[in-house]
Amino acid sequence: MHTTNLRRARLLVILLTVFALFTAACGDDDDTTEADSGSDSTAAPAAEEESAEEPAEAPALEGSIAVSGSSTVFPIVQKQAEEFAAANPGVAISVDGPGSGDGAALFCDGEIPIGNASRAYKDSELETCAANGIEFIEIRRGIDGISVITSANNNAVECVSFSQIYALLSEEATGFDSWADANALLAEMGSAAGELPDAPLDIFGPGEESGTFDSFGEIVIEAVAKGKTGLDTEARDFVKTIRPDYTSSPNDNVIIEGIASSDTSLGWVGFAFAKEAEEAGEAKLLAVAKEDGGECVVPTPETIASADFPISRFLYTYVNAEMADSDPAVAAFVDYMLSDAGLESVTAVGYIDLAEADQQLAQSVWANRITGRSFSG
Repeated sequence: MHTTNLRRARLLVILLTVFALFTAACGDDDDTTEADSGSDSTAAPAAEEESAEEPAEAPALEGSIAVSGSSTVFPIVQKQAEEFAAANPGVAISVDGPGSGDGAALFCDGEIPIGNASRAYKDSELETCAANGIEFIEIRRGIDGISVITSANNNAVECVSFSQIYALLSEEATGFDSWADANALLAEMGSAAGELPDAPLDIFGPGEESGTFDSFGEIVIEAVAKGKTGLDTEARDFVKTIRPDYTSSPNDNVIIEGIASSDTSLGWVGFAFAKEAEEAGEAKLLAVAKEDGGECVVPTPETIASADFPISRFLYTYVNAEMADSDPAVAAFVDYMLSDAGLESVTAVGYIDLAEADQQLAQSVWANRITGRSFSG
């Protein structure tokens, strides 16, 4: 009996031991399962991140943009167009420079989204825009100095005053074919400017379609007619118009060719073209004095920027607000024009950067799509 009980006790111990080991093993499995489960929950987001698709890239820009207007502004925008098109091969940009007036006509008829001008659009031009329901954004681009030029071989003249320019190029000078013809008119005007040489007068300049023609007439001829140069406008009548009898062209390079063809030529173009012609030995930039006996100032980037050169003027671009809103390519191109990289084109082609405040205003006008006159009028 004792032996039987002992065997039962041993069997019970063995069973209890096995049960304990089994329970411990199950506990280990639970711990492992929890750890594995925790590991899985941590790894899941990473797996989701790895399987997530990359954001879709913005579609490449496509389309065509026509830009027209000022031959003076043309080099700036042409360079910007080439750089923009190189980065956006799906966009074709055509730029031409028939003149500010011709560009304004196309712009205000809704034929082009961007127009360039070497003077602010006229009220009459903007009335056409309004009649056609076109809202415009006016952007100032840079500064130019209208340069009075002659042949590189002309050593007889170094500086001209506004009075002398008036006596050579105003409508009162119609028919003058010698520089010296202006001397009698100068005396009759009461000018104290010195006498001009007895040499043939061959004139080359932009035509009436050009903003440079308009600006030159307003800044120089009208200044004399309004008494802003010290002459007595009460003693006689003055005209405000440029003589019609000269060789005109909308192409600045053609004007330069004419200047180079005559040793005693006279004309006017934008500074970038004049400077390039001077460096090529095709023309000479004349110093200009606003008043008789005043300081003769040669156009340079510094004198133009400071307005010490008296025939300085601003350059403009006009953007059709609706076309910019509906055409991503147009908006992107204007963005580039006003970017740091785009603005480098202004000085690269020979013009002068705006003052910082003016440049910031131009960028703000575009960024906020402000329509109407922002700089002129």
